[in-house]
Amino acid sequence: MLMLEAAQTAMMQALEFGPGELPDGLFAGTRARALTGMKVHANTISHARLVALEDTFPRTRALLGHERFNEHSRRFAALPGVTARTLAHIGTSFPGFLREIGETCAAVDLAEFEWLWLEAYHAAEGQALRLAALAGIDENALLDLTIAQHPAARIIQADRAVHRLIGEEVPGLADADAILIARPEAEVLVSAATSVMAKVFTALEFPESIGNLFASSCEPDCKDQVPPDDYMPALIALLEAGALIQLEQQVG
Repeated sequence: MLMLEAAQTAMMQALEFGPGELPDGLFAGTRARALTGMKVHANTISHARLVALEDTFPRTRALLGHERFNEHSRRFAALPGVTARTLAHIGTSFPGFLREIGETCAAVDLAEFEWLWLEAYHAAEGQALRLAALAGIDENALLDLTIAQHPAARIIQADRAVHRLIGEEVPGLADADAILIARPEAEVLVSAATSVMAKVFTALEFPESIGNLFASSCEPDCKDQVPPDDYMPALIALLEAGALIQLEQQVG
C-alpha cells in the first residue's frame, strides 16, 4: 500500500491526466471498481470547483449571466494546472483567462476586482500607518520615514462599467480614476482613488523613504511625474485609507 502522501499525489495525477495515471493496487478491489469510484470522486470535485468559482466571482457571474459564466468556468476548470489548485486559489488566473478568450473589458476587470478583493481579505496582517501618527514629526524625520504598500492594499484602474457597478455601493466611485481596496483592520474597504494616488501607491511596491519618493517623482525624465502640489494630498489620502505601512529604520 502506498504511503498517504504518495497516494494523494497519484489520485491528483489521475484526476488531472486521466485513468492511465492511476497505479494498480492503490485501492482494494478490482481496477474497474476503483475507476468507477474515481469517476464519482472526479464529478464531486468538478462540481466543487464550479461552485468555488461562483462563490469567488459572484458579481462577474451576475454580469455575464449564469449560463455564460458556467460555460467559461467549465472550460477554465479543465485547463492543465487549474485542476491541481486548491478551491481557495482556483480563481487565481480566471480574469486572465477571460481576457484570453475575448470577454468584454468590463467582465475581465470586474473579475480582477473580485480577485483582488479576495486577496485583500486573506492577506497578511499589517499595522496601517495613519496620518495622526505623523503629527509632531519634524520635516527631516518625516522625509526619512520609510513606507510601503500595506500587505492587504490593492489598487485597480478598471473599465468604467466596473466603476458604475461598484459605485452603486461606494460613494464617488463611479467617477473616480481608480479603485482602492484596503484592509487596515478586520474589514475590507473599497474607496475611490485618483490617478495620482494610483501612481504613488504603485511607486511604493518596494519600500521607499518619503523624501526619495518625492525626489524621484520630480526628476525631469520621470514618465509619471506628479505635480508637487498633487503629491502630498494623494499620500495623505492613502494614509487615511489605511493603504500604507511604516517600516522600521535599519540601524547599522
